[in-house]
Amino acid sequence: MLIDAHIHIWNRDMLPDEAIRNYLEPIRKFKELYGDVFDFGLDDEVPFADYDSTKEGLSEMMDCANLDYAAVLATDFGLVNEGRMTNDEYMAWLYEQCQVDERLLLFAGVDFNRKNAIELLDRYYDQYEPAGLKVYPASGFYPHEGRYDAIWNKIDDLGLPVTLHAGMALAPLDEKYCHPSYMRSVAEKHPDTTFIIAHLGGKFHDELFPLMEACDNVYTDCSALQGWFPDMDMIRKRLDDVTSRFPDRVVFGSDFPLYENHTTCSKFISLIREMDFGNDRIKDALLGGNMARILNI
Repeated sequence: MLIDAHIHIWNRDMLPDEAIRNYLEPIRKFKELYGDVFDFGLDDEVPFADYDSTKEGLSEMMDCANLDYAAVLATDFGLVNEGRMTNDEYMAWLYEQCQVDERLLLFAGVDFNRKNAIELLDRYYDQYEPAGLKVYPASGFYPHEGRYDAIWNKIDDLGLPVTLHAGMALAPLDEKYCHPSYMRSVAEKHPDTTFIIAHLGGKFHDELFPLMEACDNVYTDCSALQGWFPDMDMIRKRLDDVTSRFPDRVVFGSDFPLYENHTTCSKFISLIREMDFGNDRIKDALLGGNMARILNI
């Protein structure tokens, strides 16, 4: 079984304009030098190429990669980007996108700073029957602070796995909130909840293994690792390091569509199959078996 545990279907109206400006900073500098050759495309449906993720393109990617399932992660940017699309509207839109392909498994998203976060979790659970939850601290919260205990208790009650962003974030988002180490106290308080730290911890990778050693309910995904391509030594080393220590707690993720123009999901899977690390059982577990166990499929 092949499962991509980390993909996105974006909607232009849920993305903060400032984040897009920062993403396009190199073009802005070019524009300063050479005039109005480019614009920022802030009102375009697809403001930059690796943002483009229509449901048709996603289904095509899944067919090409022979994926059995893909987890579609929702991110609540509403408090950062209030005004274009509410999180309720985005969740309803995203749910509709997922209905066109039974292989798509929705992970709902709620900003912990919302005053009605618990009510939203309950409502999204009832309305959309999500397979899991996406938590994105970069929108402005330290996930281990005591004021969020009630939210983690609600998530525990719902019995859903949690994928948590770790590592880099562009302003107005803030990566200072995205350290894997912050999750230790949360994971210890909620041993029955599965936590998936995204991107192998990202730029805070050195915090990942101590966390996983301390908490056996903490997993990780390898999404965005293909950003190292063509440095195959680094990709192989990262995968070998994590699978040799935690062969049953690492899951595959592509971060589609963000790297599709760089290294396709299909290519990433092929590279993993071909690389010299682990064995077939370990690679099968990474590429689908571990996530299938988390999701009970």
